[in-house]
Amino acid sequence: MSQIQQLHSWWLSLQKREQQLLLGAGVTLVIAAFYWLVWAPLHQSYQTQQQQLQQISQQLLQVRSYPAVSAQTKVQGSLTDLISSSARTHKIQVSRMQPQNDQMQVMLNDISFDQLLAWLHELQYQHNVSIVQLDLAVADAPGMVRVRRLLVES
Repeated sequence: MSQIQQLHSWWLSLQKREQQLLLGAGVTLVIAAFYWLVWAPLHQSYQTQQQQLQQISQQLLQVRSYPAVSAQTKVQGSLTDLISSSARTHKIQVSRMQPQNDQMQVMLNDISFDQLLAWLHELQYQHNVSIVQLDLAVADAPGMVRVRRLLVES
């Protein structure tokens, strides 16, 4: 006898109530297995994805609310005022400033090369002032330079 025939004869030997009980337990077992092996993991994954979507949407709204900043942003206030105040902050003596359309030509007295670099870095990266041309000469003291012509634009 094959195993299927043995199982069938065993099934027929059971009373009607036992058969109904086993069918009910089997259906319950299949439903429970479906729930724990399929439905619950899918539902948990869906809930997690929904929470992540909410967080990302909130972050997107926050980012969109930030003001747009670009490297091309125009300088606030006049270029003359910006250069004067920035030079004062860095203790740099400006000997002459001459506006040329949207550019400014600046001449400086003798200055430490490191001090000049720090000032130019601030102008470019904090105030969005572009350096168009720079003409330097070596000064008499070591480490000092003379800025013959600095052409900047906003």
